[in-house]
Amino acid sequence: MEISVIFSTYNSEEWLEKVILGFSVQTFRNFEIIIADDGSREATKNLIDKLRAEIDIPIIHVWQEDNGFQKSQILNKAILASTSDYLIFTDGDCIPRKDFVQNQLKQKEFGFFYPEGILNYQ
Repeated sequence: MEISVIFSTYNSEEWLEKVILGFSVQTFRNFEIIIADDGSREATKNLIDKLRAEIDIPIIHVWQEDNGFQKSQILNKAILASTSDYLIFTDGDCIPRKDFVQNQLKQKEFGFFYPEGILNYQ
């Protein structure tokens, strides 16, 4: 994979489905989705398994036990699960526009971090 897209979730199946479907229609396709799950219930896993079978973007589900809000910890685990050198972080309730990954890739530069939302989409 050229890119890993990482976002967190916690018991928000409705938003999770919308976000995954948004990534499934991207103009750039050589990426994986890594879901950093901070202790969601079984319904989240079931949804991910269903969507994994329906779309052609690889989905990696990284889960940890629910011990309170530990988003940073699960994001670190998701980073370790990635198979690419370039990581895009977004939120589990942000539905991407169809050229989101492509535009992120255009802006990529070694050694730089671009906070979400500051890229110039021309």
